[in-house]
Amino acid sequence: MLIQDRIDRSKMSGFQIAVVAICLVINVIDGFDVLVMSFAASGVADEWALSESEVGLLLSSGLVGMALGSAFLAPLADRVGRRRLTLVCLALCTFGMVLSSLSTGPVDLGFSRLLTGLGIGGTVASLPVIITEFTPKRLRGTMIALYATGLPVGGILGGAAAQLLVSEYGWRAPFIVGGVLTFVLVVTVAVLMPESLDYLLHRRPKDSLAKVNRLLDRMHMARLTALPTPQSKEQRGTTRDILNRRMAIRSALLWIAYFIVMAGFYFAASWTPRLLEQSGFSAQQGMSGGVLLNLGGLVGTLLLGVLALKVAGRTLTALAFVGAGLSFLAMNLTLDSLTAALVSAVAIGMFINASGAGLNSIAPGLYPAPVRATGVGWAMAFGRIGALTAPILAGVLLDSSWSPRSLFGLLVVPMIAAAIVVLVVTVPTQERTPVTEAAGVRSPAG
Repeated sequence: MLIQDRIDRSKMSGFQIAVVAICLVINVIDGFDVLVMSFAASGVADEWALSESEVGLLLSSGLVGMALGSAFLAPLADRVGRRRLTLVCLALCTFGMVLSSLSTGPVDLGFSRLLTGLGIGGTVASLPVIITEFTPKRLRGTMIALYATGLPVGGILGGAAAQLLVSEYGWRAPFIVGGVLTFVLVVTVAVLMPESLDYLLHRRPKDSLAKVNRLLDRMHMARLTALPTPQSKEQRGTTRDILNRRMAIRSALLWIAYFIVMAGFYFAASWTPRLLEQSGFSAQQGMSGGVLLNLGGLVGTLLLGVLALKVAGRTLTALAFVGAGLSFLAMNLTLDSLTAALVSAVAIGMFINASGAGLNSIAPGLYPAPVRATGVGWAMAFGRIGALTAPILAGVLLDSSWSPRSLFGLLVVPMIAAAIVVLVVTVPTQERTPVTEAAGVRSPAG
């Protein structure tokens, strides 16, 4: 029986729950690290007398790093191991956050945010893959959605920290807090996080059989007597499979969906506090809008996780994109009312985060296990292009006399288009590359 089949048929052990919990905590801290800049933006702009375009560049500098990390660091997880890469990337995040707090000008801060984003980008592509490997299929959508709550929770913590710390200690204080939290996480991952099962089975580092059996012991499953028979190159898949004739269209459509969801998310997460302030509300009300947006994201991802137990992931994800489009339209129509704008911010957070969580639950299953982190990493890297261009474009358009209302309206049609893309990319096919086990494996009862 395949190891994944065993996992699919079994209850989640305490160890498997702990793996998901570790990934969730990493995502929370990553969310704090990447979104805290949006709450510090006004203080940074005031201190250095920056234009809106310059603020947009700073907001996007971390996202540039995330794009580079997803494109060039994340694929290394398939070669060196997901645990090892996660440790390296978290160390980069720690260094970037500390440097951000010490910045003396926008160039310093931009470079520091680039380093932070590089680490986050390399980390987030691997975590959904790890969750997929350790979670039964029936619970996979729910666990991915639970993991996805980390980003809005991190944003809520970032907003709360900003409101408490910026007024008292200045905009640098939240970066110091983020650096300390990320360093604590480095130590935690080094002690507690396991290596990926698929990595051990496919790459076979030293003592792979013993390591696999230790993981099986912790999941209360029968040990292997030998590693699975090595798959042929054709069965294993290669990086080229991501862009071959059969997968090219599917990969391209997945990239488009990630581009749209990340453009929408990082525009809203980066600019909502400042756009509310520019619409006539106070700085404190603007920050409240940012916190509520992330609170909506938490609710949306939790709701997606519950519904995923009963409803197909492709359906939920498509509906979430439609809801995101309608929420941006609502913000466009109601920005002159504080109450309506705050409600719209909650709705945007709910649906845009649910859309991203849905994509993260779909994407790993589209690729063979040996290139899964690479496939997801490349899709996220393309998505990061949307993430980094959206805040920059918003700043340029604001300097060109666009109104905050018109910026929110600009995202309505792309969200609806992404819903269609999701339905197309998830049409079932016969292409699947299972992980086979050796004939000498003992049965689960054994």
